[in-house]
Amino acid sequence: MKFVDLKSQVLLHVILMASQLIQVSCRSIDELIAGASSGFYLKEVESGSVMRELDMVLTTQQYNALYESSSASGEQRVKKWKRKAIRDQVYRWPKKEIPYEIVPNIFSTSDLREINAAIAEWQNYTCITFRRATRSDENYVTIDNGDGCSSRVGMIQRPQTLGLARRCRVKGIIIHELGHAVGFFHEQNRPDRDDHVTILKKNINSTALSNFRKYPVKAVNTYGVPYDYSSVMHYGGRAFSNNEGLTIQTKDPRYQNVIGNREGLSFNDIKLANLMYNCHDRCGNIQCPQQGFVGKDCRCWCPGSPVQLCAKTGTVQTTPKPVTRATSPAPTCSDMNTRCQSWAKDGYCNRISYISMYCRASCGNCQTSNTKLKTQNTYVL
Repeated sequence: MKFVDLKSQVLLHVILMASQLIQVSCRSIDELIAGASSGFYLKEVESGSVMRELDMVLTTQQYNALYESSSASGEQRVKKWKRKAIRDQVYRWPKKEIPYEIVPNIFSTSDLREINAAIAEWQNYTCITFRRATRSDENYVTIDNGDGCSSRVGMIQRPQTLGLARRCRVKGIIIHELGHAVGFFHEQNRPDRDDHVTILKKNINSTALSNFRKYPVKAVNTYGVPYDYSSVMHYGGRAFSNNEGLTIQTKDPRYQNVIGNREGLSFNDIKLANLMYNCHDRCGNIQCPQQGFVGKDCRCWCPGSPVQLCAKTGTVQTTPKPVTRATSPAPTCSDMNTRCQSWAKDGYCNRISYISMYCRASCGNCQTSNTKLKTQNTYVL
């Protein structure tokens, strides 16, 4: 009997582990980032810097360009755009090189494998080179442990940290954070997002609504790349939800389960990076068919998995076929952060909206109605 009981216990353990893996694999990129945080998304993370949209660490100038100008109007808005245009504040890395260092004795062999795989994906599809920093490098990325998953946006004039807490150390999240370091913002905040998604404010705490503010048209440069449901920079349909309902609803329902991609770079992610860093600067005047772009090898690349060489003749499909990732139709009520129980015990459930949204089980907020959770938040942007 003891042997049978032991076998039953082992089987139960395996089933529980498998269910946890399935639950994690169904989570969108924003849910994984939120679950990895050991703190709250604070407005000020250090002198002159603010945390925004869960994982972007912005300079004051970047913050003002993205958010202050979008709330201004008329002549005041134009003046702010001219003074604080994000195109001037997000610095491109010179020579298409991003020097980096990995803090020793932090990451396991498995962690390093994920980091290297994420770096390899960026290098494989773009002309951006990640190389180990040397003593002569003044500007470089330090990959370190963090309170969650976070990154500066673009090159800042000093060493900058890319934080990877323990639960951030998977390829998809690292690709996302490296995307911020390259200079990418979140897709769902693009100026043209209302043509592609609907933000369902009824399912979002008022204290979290500002995370959905659209970037001003003149503050960001999309390089003519169309809105991308499958971008690794796009949050999922329930980002910042206060009741498990949708917060981002795609205008094209085929893409509802596509947003929140945590697998890797999409075609348009790759195209944007190639245009942003002028990867074709030595290729002359090459015209690619339809959506195609000139890559670092001076060949035309078209939508594929994620890219493929464009055919010399014929047409290219204008709209990539949606690839649905495995998701559950509606999430079960659960905690998405390992510290939820201790936060609830300390009385934070009704004080900080991060906990209200991502610690539903511990806070007893498992209702699926549209009743908004009461908060007295002084921390969230």
